[in-house]
Amino acid sequence: MNRNNWFNMLWMQVLWFGTIIGAPRGHLWLALLLLMCFVCWEFQPARRIYGDFQLMLVAVLMGLILDTTWIKLGWLKFTGEWSLSELAPLWILILWAGLALTINHSLAWLQSRLMLAALLGAVFSPLSYLAAARLGAVTIVSEAEGLFIALSLSWAIALPLLLWLAKHLKHLKKEEKGHV
Repeated sequence: MNRNNWFNMLWMQVLWFGTIIGAPRGHLWLALLLLMCFVCWEFQPARRIYGDFQLMLVAVLMGLILDTTWIKLGWLKFTGEWSLSELAPLWILILWAGLALTINHSLAWLQSRLMLAALLGAVFSPLSYLAAARLGAVTIVSEAEGLFIALSLSWAIALPLLLWLAKHLKHLKKEEKGHV
């Protein structure tokens, strides 16, 4: 892994911790600031990869659908703004956008290992939600096994889908260049 990918991984970790710690305190500004810095870092010409912006849009939409589903099923309650709403809060969508910025960078090695990506998503996503709950950003409303099964299954699909899309977008860009 090259130095830029290490920085990419570090940015995502800083974004995750800053967002998770800031959410229960109402510090949405911190998540927004960290995401904007992350975006500025990755969108510099030397690091920008075609498809990053599109992946951010898709990931945010996925996050909105999935995390709103967990709220509507009564499995999770998020802290922060929109906490009385039945929609996923902005801060978790910021994390989805940040995740998208890792797909072509520090997680690019998984683009040709989709089964491994499915396994990693299935195992580590519930752990991420548990960690967020321990830090006060989310409340697991019931100790339903259904939540952890649903998280595992959804991430076993979502992560490989984002990785496949990234690879597909790069392939389309190469074809486009070849036909010009």
